[in-house]
Amino acid sequence: MKKAKIFLTFFSMLILVQGLRARNQELGADLELINLIRQEKFRVILPKVMRDNKIDMWIYVKRGDDPLSFELGGNPGIFIFTDRGGDRVERAVLGSRGDKQLYDIFGPESDLTQFVVERDPKRIAVNYSEEHPRFNTISDADYTKLVKALGDKYAERMVPADYLIVDFLAGRVPSEIALYGRLSIESAEMIEKEFDKIEPGVTKLSELKGNVFVRDPDGNEENNSDYVIQGGDLIGLLYSANMMDFSEHNGGIAYVLREGETELPPEVKKIWEHALITREIFRKNIKADLTGGETLEILIRELEKAGYYYNPIDEYDKNADPEKTQVHIDFHAMGRIISQEDAPRISPLGPDWIRDLKIPLYHTFTFEYMIHMPWPEWGKGKHLYICIHDGVIVTERGIEFPYPPLKKIRIIR
Repeated sequence: MKKAKIFLTFFSMLILVQGLRARNQELGADLELINLIRQEKFRVILPKVMRDNKIDMWIYVKRGDDPLSFELGGNPGIFIFTDRGGDRVERAVLGSRGDKQLYDIFGPESDLTQFVVERDPKRIAVNYSEEHPRFNTISDADYTKLVKALGDKYAERMVPADYLIVDFLAGRVPSEIALYGRLSIESAEMIEKEFDKIEPGVTKLSELKGNVFVRDPDGNEENNSDYVIQGGDLIGLLYSANMMDFSEHNGGIAYVLREGETELPPEVKKIWEHALITREIFRKNIKADLTGGETLEILIRELEKAGYYYNPIDEYDKNADPEKTQVHIDFHAMGRIISQEDAPRISPLGPDWIRDLKIPLYHTFTFEYMIHMPWPEWGKGKHLYICIHDGVIVTERGIEFPYPPLKKIRIIR
């Protein structure tokens, strides 16, 4: 019954946001949707991540523009979240007006000492970090004031909030997933519109919107350049759709027919077969609650078992088995912009610590993988390249798509 309610909410929200329309691919902000995301993050995600990280109280000192302005609100102040048992985390703001729909308690910053003493937290997470500078958002002056206000007893209980913040941002609620789905649909629609503009022998890559690229059989790439699109080109196009602090970008692939061709040539059909085969390998082997690093190892093993060569970089490896198709993986988070880099990542890219993060249920990320397929008929080391880039979600059933994923290579005549 709970699952049914979750997905009923998801599809209701998806219908709501589908009513929005993009202007310059920036969706107009729907305040009801945005407020719902904030409320649900506090109600559903915050209690779980505080308990997972064994945090009794989270103190976030915010001044001016801040990475968590969207979640906490735009005003400066001291935001305090206390786990006092039960299903709900107590939310307080000291020294700021705050949003009465989000917060329970308001008061002056001078109440901080008494507020903490009354609750007697054992572990206090604070927005500082020596390990991860991106989350070290408290100023030296505010840190000093906080230590003084807490006194020796409670200051000794302070710990960095970096992992707590990462988990909080990575956790997804149905309203976020609905927005993610709408952005995915918008992005896919815009890709098709850009492909419609192509006139072989006339259109330049630079005349198309998005990240547009073509690679030749030696792996040399033209990217958003003045290169003129011509017959035989296999074009990749990534396009982003955004709303406030959220974004999603998908990819499309198009092939330009040569003179005399009426359908995709054999090599293009073959590389697309590899794209579908590897997609199913990924879908079957990505699960919630494993780390990004653990998942990457599983995928490498399954790819190799299926006869592929796993390539840790997005370049053709000339020293690899020339008969094996090469696959590169970069499954990074999508959705809330601030959490796209510092989030669970199934990829050899990025800092090592993010591969130790567990993939949460309803994690939204991109199925971004690159295929380098050798084609000996063209000569030694010659190959064909495509990049697949779809948005996906990890659910109880595994990997699911919130919109129709890439189904074929678009033909341009």
